[in-house]
Amino acid sequence: MQVALVGLGVMGKNLALNMIEKGITLVAYDKNPHAGEELLSCAKSQGMADRLHIVSDLGDMVRRLEAPRSILLLVPAGELVDAVCNELVEAGVQCNDMIVDCGNSNYKDGINRKLKYQNKFEFATMGISGGAEGARHGPAMMASGSEGGWERIEPWFEKVAASYNGESCFARVGQSASGHFVKMVHNGIEYAIMQLIAEVYQLLRIGTGRSPKEVAEIFDDWSTGHLNSYLLAISSHILSLENTKQKPLVDLIDNKVGAKGTGLWTAQNALELGIAVPSLVAAVQARHLTNVCDTTAAQEMTYAAKATNKVDVDLEELKDAFTLASLLAYRQGLALIKGASRTHQWKVDLSKTLQTWRAGCIIRADYLDSVAQGVEYIDTLENESNSLRKVTGQAIMTGLAFPVLASTQTYLATLTTPSNGHLVQAQRDYFGEHGIKTHSGEVCHLTDLVSIDAKVR
Repeated sequence: MQVALVGLGVMGKNLALNMIEKGITLVAYDKNPHAGEELLSCAKSQGMADRLHIVSDLGDMVRRLEAPRSILLLVPAGELVDAVCNELVEAGVQCNDMIVDCGNSNYKDGINRKLKYQNKFEFATMGISGGAEGARHGPAMMASGSEGGWERIEPWFEKVAASYNGESCFARVGQSASGHFVKMVHNGIEYAIMQLIAEVYQLLRIGTGRSPKEVAEIFDDWSTGHLNSYLLAISSHILSLENTKQKPLVDLIDNKVGAKGTGLWTAQNALELGIAVPSLVAAVQARHLTNVCDTTAAQEMTYAAKATNKVDVDLEELKDAFTLASLLAYRQGLALIKGASRTHQWKVDLSKTLQTWRAGCIIRADYLDSVAQGVEYIDTLENESNSLRKVTGQAIMTGLAFPVLASTQTYLATLTTPSNGHLVQAQRDYFGEHGIKTHSGEVCHLTDLVSIDAKVR
């Protein structure tokens, strides 16, 4: 099997080594010649260089490939993807050739590119998760589209991807550019789980006075059971690390958190689609708040430091609260994917989506079976629900920030307890005559229900 790869950065290099190890003959290109030299050196050291061909230009790449061609792009999202696609057209790619954008592109760009290049080549999208380690040893691969080119390479990518219980973590999850949308939501969930773990650490460390190593031991204990996950495991490892002076690693790191945009896109698309994902949005805003001093509104957002309070948290209740909050973060993400699929007619298969997340990716977790059981399973978690209420209240009483924990409790409460929407409806109609809807389904105005002599002015 022949495949070409454009882009030999950290992800590209490791994915290239993975592919040639699985028996794929790879033609690889990067505008930086040193990247190609480094890949070739790595391949030689591992005895796999016979299946690798480094080329110096895209024309040479196209000429070396047998038609119909399969070309993967792992280049930064945005204009560079279009630039490479146009160069490949000039280099001689044809209608039956398939080019797969494997970067973190915005799914809307993918939709536009499918139309833009439909008479020049088959354009497909695929989200890849797992970082450098995943790319090298088996990532999660969220592909999309019905292009005929997938039939050629799908069996090989099933081998390149991670596997879970004998099943590949490669799947064509849906139509059009849904692969990039699924990867975007994957990253939104990633933001939420990372922030949730950080909030539990903060509660245990500052709220209860435990050391980072003590928190690591608690996370280790949780990881031996149902809560085992990649993000919890790396958090435990991080919290156990100390420098040569026995100072915790986390105390050496600044609090400003960066982001590359997919979390923000998740929040934006959720708002556009009208689907509530408050835990995911709160995680994005939490990162923004760590960078307040760098914003133009810094002075208006900077307040005096406040003292915090100690609390006594029951560890079993905290574990239950964390369990439910984690499940709800995934459920919110799946709801967003389902809503987008319905809007765009992508026919996304949620079971296939979850299968791609079971190994290789950043949000892999043993409790994905529970996530897959859906709302019916969540409704059985009475102890966890009560613990989430109690722990959230205790956490807020410390005076510390718990954006994801609080948002998750609010999300569940909004959907399971009496709403206050009737008053908001009335407010909107009072000042703007937007109309109200009664319990009987009638659409009318306040003045149709009660007599108002004079409104407040």
